[in-house]
Amino acid sequence: MKKIFLIAISALSLIACEQKAETPEVLNLEGKTAVIDNMLSRRSIRKYTDEQVAKEQLDTIMKCAIYAPSALNKQPWEIRVIQNQEILNEINQRFLNYAEGKEFKGSAAHYREPGFSIFHGAPTVIVMARDKSSNISYMDCGIALQNILLSSKALGLGTCPLGTLVSVMNLEENSDLLELINIPEGYEVAINIALGYPAEDPEAPVRYSDKVKIIE
Repeated sequence: MKKIFLIAISALSLIACEQKAETPEVLNLEGKTAVIDNMLSRRSIRKYTDEQVAKEQLDTIMKCAIYAPSALNKQPWEIRVIQNQEILNEINQRFLNYAEGKEFKGSAAHYREPGFSIFHGAPTVIVMARDKSSNISYMDCGIALQNILLSSKALGLGTCPLGTLVSVMNLEENSDLLELINIPEGYEVAINIALGYPAEDPEAPVRYSDKVKIIE
């Protein structure tokens, strides 16, 4: 089945863009608390509309991602933005194959329900892989992830990090998926992100301020 899938998708081409390290224009300096407001109002979205994310929006989000700081400027990430429904369906099916007979917490616990989507029905999924030779590439990818989440929110889009899918993508039997989306040797998936227009406006869950201590 995997061979058939790869042959069916082989006509697809991956487009990579290189950008010079030029300083991006600041769009708005008047809203001095805009970044803080963005951080405090962002929520993980688990229901999306069918409207697809535009290329112009993706360009902005990806520019924000690659402008994230990284140790020694190594930029130890490879990022793939997937909008091809065939590939998304296949990734979802691989999760369902892995999940069979297992128990999960959260939204993944509903995998037995008809029409289940590990992406929450999002029309775009971002796969971020990390350089396995770097012990701190997880941290660098985490910073880039936050840039993606916040820039998406600023554009009126919703996101949800998909941690449950990470181990599935990195299984040996699913290496053909990483090959398909051109993840290089020496990299593994660090995080996946659902992206699209939100179809819900969830309340903020409880935050525990007692976990923060100021030592004077």
